[in-house]
Amino acid sequence: MEDRPDQHVREGTTVALTDRMIRIPDVDRIRTQDPNNHLHCRRSQLLAYVAGSTPWSDLLMYRALGSTAAVYRHCHLRGKDRWAFEPPYVTGGDLRLLGFELLSAGTVAIDRFESGLPGFLAAGQPVFFYAPRHHLPHWVEFMRRVGTVPEEQRLLHSFLVCGASSTEVLLLDNTSDDHEYVPLTVGWDVLREGYAREPERWFVDSSTVVRESDPDLDGFESAYRAFLARYRDGFQIYDLIGAGLVAERAQAGAVYRVPGVNSMALLAGSRTLFSRFLALTRHGHQVRAAYSGIAQLANALSDQVNAFHAGTPTLSAGRIRSGLTELREREQRAAVLLTDEAARLPRILPSGPGVR
Repeated sequence: MEDRPDQHVREGTTVALTDRMIRIPDVDRIRTQDPNNHLHCRRSQLLAYVAGSTPWSDLLMYRALGSTAAVYRHCHLRGKDRWAFEPPYVTGGDLRLLGFELLSAGTVAIDRFESGLPGFLAAGQPVFFYAPRHHLPHWVEFMRRVGTVPEEQRLLHSFLVCGASSTEVLLLDNTSDDHEYVPLTVGWDVLREGYAREPERWFVDSSTVVRESDPDLDGFESAYRAFLARYRDGFQIYDLIGAGLVAERAQAGAVYRVPGVNSMALLAGSRTLFSRFLALTRHGHQVRAAYSGIAQLANALSDQVNAFHAGTPTLSAGRIRSGLTELREREQRAAVLLTDEAARLPRILPSGPGVR
C-alpha cells in the first residue's frame, strides 16, 4: 500500500474549506452491500463505496465461502466478535483486480487531515479514518440503544468522510437500526475535542480509494479457480453450533457477543455475498439455486439463533439443530456441485466488461 494518497490529487490544486460544503459525487449511491452487518467496518465501507461506482463489485465475493473452521476458531475458541474476523474477501489485492487502489497516509495529525481533506473531496475521493467511536454523539446514542458492553465502547471505528465545509464534516455511517448508510454532519469542534482528548487514537490509517481501471476479469478468473482448487470443508461448524446452544444461552451476557450468534452472522453474511457473486458467473441454475437456498436458510437460522439466545420461548434448541443439520447437508452437496461444474466450464467469468 502506498503512503502518498495526495499524489492522486491534481498537481497544483489548492482547495480550501468554505461555508459551502464540498461533496464527492453520488453520495446517495453508497448503500450497504452487507445486510448481515458481519464485515469489519472499513471493509463494509469500501464495499459500499465501490458498489456505488461499478456494477462489478460482486466480483469481490468470489472467496466469500471461506473456511467454516476459521469461523469456529475465531468465535468459539477465541471468543471474538464477528467484526474482528478477517474474512478472505474485500481485500486490497482484490480491490486492485476490480480497478481500485486503496492508499493510506497512516496516522496523521488533525491539522494535516483538515488541510488535505478538501483536495481529496474536490477530486471526488472519499476519505477514511479510524477514531474512538465514543467521542461521536451518534455512536454514543447507538451504543446506548443496543446495549454495547462498557469494555467495547472505546473501540476504534472507521469513519467514511464524503464531504466537508469550514464548520462541518459529512459522514456516512450505519448506526441506524437497519445498518443502512445514511449521511450525517458532525461539527469540526467535535473532531477537535476528541482529538485533543486522545490524539494518538484519532485519524488512524487515514486513507482514500481511487479508481484506476476496469476490472481485470482474467485476474478474477484465475483467482477464483485457485480458490476452488483449495476449497475443502466438512461444515462441522453447524453441528457444533447446535451442540452449544443450551450451554451458551445459560452463560450469555450480551446476545450479540454469543459465539453461536457471531458464527451464524458470519456464515449467513458470507453465503449471501457468495450467492451474489454467482450471479456474475456462467455457473448454471442448479448451482445458483443451491447457494441461494443456502443463503436463505442460513439467514433464517441466524435470526433463530439470535432469538433463542434473547430468550424467545417458542424456539427450541431441537428445532434449530434440525435446521443446522439440513444446512450442513445442503452445503456439502452444493460444494460438490460447485467444484464439479467449475472444472467443466472452459470459462467461468465473462471475458470482458459487458460481455456475458
